[in-house]
Amino acid sequence: MLRNLETVFLAALFGCAAASALAQANTPVAPADPQAVPVYESVTDTTRRFEIIKRLWTESWRSLLAVPGYESREQAVAAFREHAVSLGGNGVVNFGCYRLPGSFGGGTRLACNGTIVRFL
Repeated sequence: MLRNLETVFLAALFGCAAASALAQANTPVAPADPQAVPVYESVTDTTRRFEIIKRLWTESWRSLLAVPGYESREQAVAAFREHAVSLGGNGVVNFGCYRLPGSFGGGTRLACNGTIVRFL
């Protein structure tokens, strides 16, 4: 009887260890460096599976009134990478920039949106 209990205990211990290792192996890790975050213009540009974390500048009622403006696409990409890291994401999909109407000062201001994702 004691031998059977030892066997059951060891099997349960190994099963828990294997489940823990599998869970850790499937847990995505967000890159610490924003420059390592890939930015895709379309969801079809990547074949990787992902889960959506947040759609930036399209989900809130506030986006009807004001969205951040950027001087260049590169500045917007850098900002979206920073947002991805701060939200625990490791990628941006459906990223796009559009010229804001009525830009003053002779410069071109861009409004951009995209979806922060966590690649699996």
